[in-house]
Amino acid sequence: MKDIELNPLTKGQRKLLQLGIILILGIFLIGYFFLVSKRNSTVYLENQNLHVFDDSITFTYPDRLSMHSPYLLVVKPEKQITYIYNLEQKKKEKEVKEIALDYQNGKLLYVKGATTFIDTQDLGVLCEQGIIKSEQELLCVTKVNPNSIQNKLISIDLETKKQKDIYISQNIISDVNFIDKSYYIGEIDFKNNKSYLVINGSKPIKSPNIVSLIYEMNGGVYFASFKSALNQEKESYYAVIENKAAKQEDNKIYLLK
Repeated sequence: MKDIELNPLTKGQRKLLQLGIILILGIFLIGYFFLVSKRNSTVYLENQNLHVFDDSITFTYPDRLSMHSPYLLVVKPEKQITYIYNLEQKKKEKEVKEIALDYQNGKLLYVKGATTFIDTQDLGVLCEQGIIKSEQELLCVTKVNPNSIQNKLISIDLETKKQKDIYISQNIISDVNFIDKSYYIGEIDFKNNKSYLVINGSKPIKSPNIVSLIYEMNGGVYFASFKSALNQEKESYYAVIENKAAKQEDNKIYLLK
């Protein structure tokens, strides 16, 4: 019986085969590296088009944005859907079929009907905006009274549901955020069509534009002004430096760069 030759390759041929495999693997790894490095790692708004990494989303009224590190929430109220992006991992975290206000540590704060929930807990108050401050406390922007256009920022104890006023606006709160242990509040005075930024309840800082979204980027505090009838349909964004608003000269609103 003829012996079966299990490895007909010579020593030199085997060496060439090994080198070929190593070369193919190297080319694959280099290609993968360039593919990953070419992925967009920025988030910006330009002409009502929101670009989140490699996604492009039309952003028009009544769509909303909220940012609470490390998450960006893109809210589509008319579709009752929220896209949640992780800005640290640069990926879409999830989609939820709710009008969400905030998302932290797996907990979702959202509006349903005439009240607000955190997961399945009914908070018994309608929040226009909200921030999950900790496992025990959240912040909520709600009406001063049901018949008033003025609103206020309150704190809610999640165990007792006890509410405490943080800031009562004489105008209308346009946005709020809690960054580096400080409260940042945007306001609109419709009587004189002026906008302001309030930091920790101090004297209002005159803002050159509407405070639509307050957020943190690269260790600094910024606010964006989205297109509206109040600002001649113009987009812009500002850095908050020494209690002043410094306009950024980019032709788009950067939320992450």
